[in-house]
Amino acid sequence: MPKKTFTLILSFVLFSFICICAHAYDEPTVEIIVQEGDNLINIGKKYLAYPAKWRAVAEMNRIENPDLIYPGQVVLIPMSLLKWASSDGTVNFIKGNVEVQSGESREWTPLLLNDRLKEGSRIRTGDEGTVEIVFENGNSFLQSPNSNSGLSTARKMEGNHTLYKWFLGVGRTVTKIKSATGRESRFEIDTPSSICAVRGTVFRTAVDSTDSTRSEVLQGIVDVEGMNQKVKIQQGEGTLVKKGEPPMPPKKLLPPPVLMNSIPIYKNIPLNFEFGKVEGAVSYRIMFARDIDFKDILKEQIIKPADPFKLFEIDDGQYFLQGRSIDELGLEGLPSEATPIEVRTNPMPPFIESPVDKTVYREKSFKLKWLRVNDAVQYHVQIAEDKGFNKIIETRNNIRELEYEVTKLDFKTYYFRISSIAKDDYQGEWSDILSFSIAPAAPGLLDSRTQ
Repeated sequence: MPKKTFTLILSFVLFSFICICAHAYDEPTVEIIVQEGDNLINIGKKYLAYPAKWRAVAEMNRIENPDLIYPGQVVLIPMSLLKWASSDGTVNFIKGNVEVQSGESREWTPLLLNDRLKEGSRIRTGDEGTVEIVFENGNSFLQSPNSNSGLSTARKMEGNHTLYKWFLGVGRTVTKIKSATGRESRFEIDTPSSICAVRGTVFRTAVDSTDSTRSEVLQGIVDVEGMNQKVKIQQGEGTLVKKGEPPMPPKKLLPPPVLMNSIPIYKNIPLNFEFGKVEGAVSYRIMFARDIDFKDILKEQIIKPADPFKLFEIDDGQYFLQGRSIDELGLEGLPSEATPIEVRTNPMPPFIESPVDKTVYREKSFKLKWLRVNDAVQYHVQIAEDKGFNKIIETRNNIRELEYEVTKLDFKTYYFRISSIAKDDYQGEWSDILSFSIAPAAPGLLDSRTQ
């Protein structure tokens, strides 16, 4: 064989060996700490699905003699070689329309609370659909409305190692990894444009209609890869990956918008919330939920920074409000603290039968009347000499009837309002303010408002 040909073949062999080694180091691995009496052959029997693959482990770790390993030495084993069992997820929370495809089935069926989600399953959520999947190690995956995802891999291996891979086709998710586990476990979210690999973190992933991926890290560190280029996203940072392009450099997430003029109890509908300006924000995402974890969201809206967030229909109860700033790349910033919102619009103020506004009474004794309010057990009446009720001349808050008799008022104009009181002594909002006047009788004076 000519020397030149031999050199070419040798170069090709070396190049192939380098590529194999590089590939081995790139795939997920676990660290095994060598114990007294261990060798590669018995490690293979304990950890590997095919014990004879100990030779591949030796090659990866550049161990020439399988018997010459020492206590405390670290041996890396590719996860693909480990013994494994399925590690199903469980539906921990569900709301609205959520459907699942299981395994090879093409049929979409409703997903229910406490259902088991197996490797190979796919999930889609409707307009108001939300689902949270929790695994036995505490990791969780929360999928928002109008999202499609698939659980590609869900495995637990010898030594409590785990490997989870989700594919997010479109939509938004929040992933929570219970605790950092070094190189022992791996959780990945693959999208049409990126791979997000995490260990011990909380992060958001969103895929839009152009297959662009946005990743935002709230805790820990996430490695985001696209087009064979990888960036490390620290806590409080995010990145955008467009399809066919590498990830953009990490960018600091914006602070949340501040709720302005918050009040202890919201008594009037619509609820109206306004927010302070955040430099660099082009819009805000505002969420109103029943729970502090913002799974059971009643209304979610993207608004301009100068616009209010309004709710026109809401039952009495305890709720939570949260906002995020959105920058020009579409990255959503750090969430605000969950602000408790107490809504108490009931009991409503009564409808006043009499007086009609601006009625003139020719006698000093007459009755104010109103209609019954279902949630009220008593009523509070106030009469004042001014519309601002700074000069109150009569107030009574234990009226159980539907009328109040007025006596001994001077000849002048007065202002009247009434509110309902619930069984727990909570007083609702005041009614609209009506005025009435008491004037001396004037023979021959006809006025349609005169009593």
